[in-house]
Amino acid sequence: MIISRYLLREILLALFAVSGVLYVIYVSNRLIRFFSDSESGGLPTAVIPQLLALKSLSNLMMLLPLAFFIAVLIVLGRLYKDNEMMALAACGVGVGRLRRTILWLAFGFAGVVAALSLYAGPLAEELSYRIQDQVKAEMDVTNIAAGRFRELHSGHMIFYVESMDKDGRTMQNVFVQTRRKGILNVITAARGRQQFDPQSGDTYLILEDGYRYEGQPGDPQYKIIHFATHGILLEEQQITPTARSMVASSTPALWRSAGNYEKAELQWRIAMPLATFLLAALAVPLSRSGPRQGRFAKLFSAVVIYAIYMNFLAVARSWVGQGVISAGWGLWWVHGALLAVIVVLMVRQSGTPWLMLRLSGKGPSL
Repeated sequence: MIISRYLLREILLALFAVSGVLYVIYVSNRLIRFFSDSESGGLPTAVIPQLLALKSLSNLMMLLPLAFFIAVLIVLGRLYKDNEMMALAACGVGVGRLRRTILWLAFGFAGVVAALSLYAGPLAEELSYRIQDQVKAEMDVTNIAAGRFRELHSGHMIFYVESMDKDGRTMQNVFVQTRRKGILNVITAARGRQQFDPQSGDTYLILEDGYRYEGQPGDPQYKIIHFATHGILLEEQQITPTARSMVASSTPALWRSAGNYEKAELQWRIAMPLATFLLAALAVPLSRSGPRQGRFAKLFSAVVIYAIYMNFLAVARSWVGQGVISAGWGLWWVHGALLAVIVVLMVRQSGTPWLMLRLSGKGPSL
């Protein structure tokens, strides 16, 4: 019991450390993409923390199996390096007992990954889609980046601001182009600001000291109007749901569907907790090393195996979606191939020559 608690504690500490490193790498890459969208005026800065939290939650199902795999490798590698495995074996604690402890922990951790993969992840993706739909429907000129043209209301309004004051609300040298009922309106103003009317609940763009050009140049009805103050009603659009990716579909909906892409997505979600358990089982024989090899001796090999395994899962997912292979084969053959590798490595590590002879057909029949 003491050995099991010691092993569990070491694995959990390593898991938190590895997960933190992987999470920071993921968040850094995602933040760069979000800030790039924000600079182009397509994403308000205020919603970035919400989207980042939701995207992080939906992608944890990919990070956690790798983190657990590396954590087990690091802990067992240290035990081999410090000759603690030999000391445990001398005390009657063999690899089999350590393997059982690790697999029980992996089974429980796979349950956490399953909850993320089957329920929390799709829900987070759906919520992120709703936030982006809300952003597209809202008309908030305070989120417009200075020095960039931006299309609003599906291209019916083009907005440009040369510069913004420090308060982020007062705009300098504003250009607005609208088209209503087939009539082109171009407005230029020295200043602009957003104003909310509490009585009507409407939001207006107030422009000061500018000109309004209405119609086409050369047309007899063409007008040029100078104004001191001019207000433009910022109409709110209805929220129109955009096309959802399959990752945002709920697991019960995928289960009821008969489509190939839905079956592929469902098997992909189930593959994540299975991968957590199988990779943990693989880490036990893979971590075996000599005292002089170091605790990270097998880390490169482990990452290569993980990359091959995940790539084959992705290929199988694509094949199922395209109908190249049946859902009966699906992603299961990839798990089966990894399981066969694990069995062979475990047999070699346990040193059971009769079983190796039996598998090769040279041993006595049972």
